[in-house]
Amino acid sequence: MCSSLLLQLDNLSCVRQQKILFSNISLQLTAGELLLIEGPNGSGKSSLLRLIVGLLPPSEGEIFWQGSPIHKKYQAYTEHLHYIGHANGLKLGLTVRENLQLQSLSLSLTKNISLILSQLQLTQNQDTQAKFLSAGQKRRLALAKLFLFPKRLWILDEPLTALDQTTQELFLAQLAIHLQNGGIGMVSSHQSIFLKDTIPIKNLRLGI
Repeated sequence: MCSSLLLQLDNLSCVRQQKILFSNISLQLTAGELLLIEGPNGSGKSSLLRLIVGLLPPSEGEIFWQGSPIHKKYQAYTEHLHYIGHANGLKLGLTVRENLQLQSLSLSLTKNISLILSQLQLTQNQDTQAKFLSAGQKRRLALAKLFLFPKRLWILDEPLTALDQTTQELFLAQLAIHLQNGGIGMVSSHQSIFLKDTIPIKNLRLGI
């Protein structure tokens, strides 16, 4: 197996409420690659991402991370991934800054929080509880966690939702850096993802 091979899907199928969402999906992602998942609503894009995160079991098939089935070393696997779903994964009772400080155990990360908040236009909201943020602000806070704490695998469900043009461009720039540094990404999006031509992108279309 190639040393740069990180994620492998082997004949994945998903059946929900007696409906086949997708079947027999097999693919491999190596360091630096992005998988762009497309398809109409209800085609199984979110379900596929949740399977890969480990939040749902596949009806058939297996998911491998660095050659091992994820269910056998699930805790170790989750330490390598960032997942942003529709709910953003925020602690709604905590402030913007507290959401980030939960994971910033070092002084250097604490210093970086202020920079990230500034880049994402959240400085004025840093003492606001997350439950009072707008949809766009919640999405930007989720992205702040993504940018602040480096992990190898990004699994992102419609990451551009509710973002203004400036923040979309910032996200795409950070995604490109992540991939150029040897990370991998899996992204579902109704909006176009434009990256440098040097970044390898694989496309998977569901619901056809």
